[in-house]
Amino acid sequence: MKHGDSLSTKTNHRQSKKRQPRGPIYSVVDLETTGTSARRGDRIIQIGAVLVQDGKIINQFETKINPRTTIPRSIEQLTGIRNGDVRHVPLFEDVAGTIYSLLSGTIFVAHNVNFDFPFLNGELERAGYPELPIKAIDTVTMSQILLPTAKSYRLRDLTASLAIEHDHPHSAVSDAEATAHLLIDLLQKLHQLPTLTLEKLVQLKLKLPQQTSRMFEKELASRVNHPLPLRDDLYVTHGMVLHKVRPASSAVDTPVRKYPATKRAKVKLFGDQLTFRPTQSKMMNAIHKNYTSEEPQSMIVEAGTGTGKTLGYLLPLAYAAYPDKKIVVSTATNLLQQQIALQAMRQLDQVLPFPLNSVVVKGNQHYLDLAKFVHSLAVIDDSELVQLLKAQILVWLLSTTSGDLDELNLNIHRLSYLAEIRHQGLKTISERNEFYQDDFLVRRAKQLHTANVIITNHAYLVDHAEELGDGTRRPYLVIDEAQHLSESILRQSRQTLNFQQLRTAIHVLGGLVAHNADRNLVDIFDDDALGSYNVDLLRDDLQAVTTSLDALQQALYRQFMMDVHTNTSTELIEQPLDNKALLALLQPDGTVMMQLEQALANVRLHFSALHHLFVQQADRWLFSDRYLMSQFQSQWQLLVSADHTLRGFTTTLEQRGDAAAFWLTIQQSSERSSMQLSGGLLAVNHYLTENVYPYFAQPLFVGATLFTSSRSNYLYDQLDLDRDHTIQKRFTSPFDYEHRSQLLVAQDAPVPGRSDNGNYIHYLAQTIYDLTKHNRCQTMILFNSLVTIEQVYSQLRETDLFDQRDILAQGITGRKEKLLKQFASGTSAILLGASSFWEGIDLPKTALEMLIITRLPFDAPNEIMTRAYNGMLRDQGKNPFYHASLPKATMRLQQGIGRLLRTPDDFGCAVILDSRIASRRYGHSMLHNLPKGMPVQTVPTKQVVTNAQRFLDDWNHSSTADKGK
Repeated sequence: MKHGDSLSTKTNHRQSKKRQPRGPIYSVVDLETTGTSARRGDRIIQIGAVLVQDGKIINQFETKINPRTTIPRSIEQLTGIRNGDVRHVPLFEDVAGTIYSLLSGTIFVAHNVNFDFPFLNGELERAGYPELPIKAIDTVTMSQILLPTAKSYRLRDLTASLAIEHDHPHSAVSDAEATAHLLIDLLQKLHQLPTLTLEKLVQLKLKLPQQTSRMFEKELASRVNHPLPLRDDLYVTHGMVLHKVRPASSAVDTPVRKYPATKRAKVKLFGDQLTFRPTQSKMMNAIHKNYTSEEPQSMIVEAGTGTGKTLGYLLPLAYAAYPDKKIVVSTATNLLQQQIALQAMRQLDQVLPFPLNSVVVKGNQHYLDLAKFVHSLAVIDDSELVQLLKAQILVWLLSTTSGDLDELNLNIHRLSYLAEIRHQGLKTISERNEFYQDDFLVRRAKQLHTANVIITNHAYLVDHAEELGDGTRRPYLVIDEAQHLSESILRQSRQTLNFQQLRTAIHVLGGLVAHNADRNLVDIFDDDALGSYNVDLLRDDLQAVTTSLDALQQALYRQFMMDVHTNTSTELIEQPLDNKALLALLQPDGTVMMQLEQALANVRLHFSALHHLFVQQADRWLFSDRYLMSQFQSQWQLLVSADHTLRGFTTTLEQRGDAAAFWLTIQQSSERSSMQLSGGLLAVNHYLTENVYPYFAQPLFVGATLFTSSRSNYLYDQLDLDRDHTIQKRFTSPFDYEHRSQLLVAQDAPVPGRSDNGNYIHYLAQTIYDLTKHNRCQTMILFNSLVTIEQVYSQLRETDLFDQRDILAQGITGRKEKLLKQFASGTSAILLGASSFWEGIDLPKTALEMLIITRLPFDAPNEIMTRAYNGMLRDQGKNPFYHASLPKATMRLQQGIGRLLRTPDDFGCAVILDSRIASRRYGHSMLHNLPKGMPVQTVPTKQVVTNAQRFLDDWNHSSTADKGK
């Protein structure tokens, strides 16, 4: 027996010698508190702590705490912890010793550590304990760096994207456990970072909360004894680690298969990857039949929500095009481009019997200029935000193959640093550039040659139709979200010259050539006579540009504003301009424009000379020198763009002056005033038939809401189409609107603009309160005006609704992207949104259950471009309301209602608080175009509230019962 014990002891001893040393213990902590400041008397009401070691959770601690103060109603709603829940639980002093002992010797971790760590230390000090003498790190900033493409860095969103269970957000122990799993994931990603990338991260000297930056330094130090081999999907070029590009699939020896026209053939092709949809199948067959006929025609396909329109056009065209023809798909937004590339193309690849290569194409400014970014790394920027962005990009480069900055989901587009690292186009990069072969636009140009499917946006298509198309091969062209194509042309033509922005750019340029303490171009070329001479000339050139711009601004003011009488208290003045007078002022041979063009030409000449010298002596420059040259070039591009805008104004006035409008905007304040010159086209005027369609086969136009009535020519006019030579197909939504939706119209709602504005706002606020007070349904409220949102939000703020619901308002609580993320992840949120929320938003299942439309979506009649457009239509003998305003509003109303049901299992109630849709003749036309089968009730407002509540209750009870089965 003793012998056996001895043997066991020896064996254990040998094993202990081989056992690896244990790693540090991380104490992941989350606090729920009565407020945000311990110094102002806020207290902890719950603490959750999870201990992590070597990638595993080894211990947990959780307790509620009696704060000896009242828990505010908003905190009760947020956390679910009520005053009664903490009445008989320990005081903080009772558990302080346990907490201090548990956390001592660990590394403190929290999601927003600069809140939790100081708050906890403040409570410990109040209980008679010293501050915890331990390091602390933050998972928010670690996530921002190590998960650079995350859509949101809120804990609930991160855990959802990483498939981490997080059942009870804002419960301390649940949040702590979720953060612990997040930490484990982040540490793993940190350990996998290439050593070269780690070195560059450390060199950035990041200023992160507490000791977070030490995590990167510690990991780099460990690589001395534990080197990490480079992953197979990465490669190193000039000290940078990048992701390899996957070779394009080859079509060699791949036989062309017969198109699956029947249900049986489609079901066999789809397998378990796709579901057969009867309506989608009809759409596919109609498209394939047209584009494989001897004389295909232009085709408009309206495919209702749920049809599966993207695959509905991609699959038949893939069979029609393969292997010799390309397909160019143009859609309305960059987000939709990504959805087509990441979702539809992947689904298509899984079922097609032949390979398809696709590439996403956007404007140059969407892509990272790799060389400029690398040069910027040499400069330690004073802005912590800029340094953090550099760190994100370094990690992002390990995964991106496109260099598309939109992948980063940045909400800081105004950051000047971004302008310095955005690409300016292939023409701005030389083959001698060390990163030429790795450049993302060079890569994209190669992909364009091999791609079968090119996914672009309307703005890019309009500007690059000849490049994307081919007059001889005639690629297929799909215009997805076709209702926005003409808008894109008009939006692009409508440019603005902002004099204040140009002065700011000139100020930055002046600083780069001035004699001052900071290193700039003066120092770079100090020992080069020719370079120094050109720097001196640039200094004078920039002064001349400033003088010329001032002269142009003064000329505009004298010509158009001298006789304008305005109220001195008016902050914003918009003055329409006479096109002939503006054209005369902008003539190139006029004194003002000649001086400006000469000054800009001199800057271009002397900077080009500097740039030539710089390239000739490429080996002698530091990275920081290259960055300064990039800075000058980026700011100079703003002046080049302004020059192009002025030239574009002149061209528009000369060629299409009868279909264009221009105006001056003057913003006045107590300190100064600023001026903008804006303008552009009012109508497409056959632009598409002249500049886009000739490069492609007969185009296919697709959308969920295209037709506004059987008689209206609105869509055909917008798309430059001949109605008699265009095939029209309409496929209704397969969703069960008759049983799963309800539309309620308030017949006694005040008519907007006809009643006292104060009473109207009060009516909206009170009705919204009544509709949302007694339910917890996700509710989106659509407005036509940000001003109205602000007024209604202000009145709702005075109610108890804020104590019960998370209320989000565009322009008040955040921008569109942020609000959508918060709303989509909410459970009982209310979202107040304006024009951009009427379409392009996908909120399936319980993400949206009630939709309230406050006002029919007509354009504001006093908006300057609307006035000009209506005037043009009257000159043509057309009625502006029936020719443009009504069909446009009808289409937008269809799009708004289309937010309600997004999957077959959705249900939802829509409410319209505008009686005109019931009382006016045109209202019946608008209702007729809403989803087929949708029940409509026109009742008094009180009945609207009652019926809405009954509908939502019935469906929520039904859904709960289904879950219980």
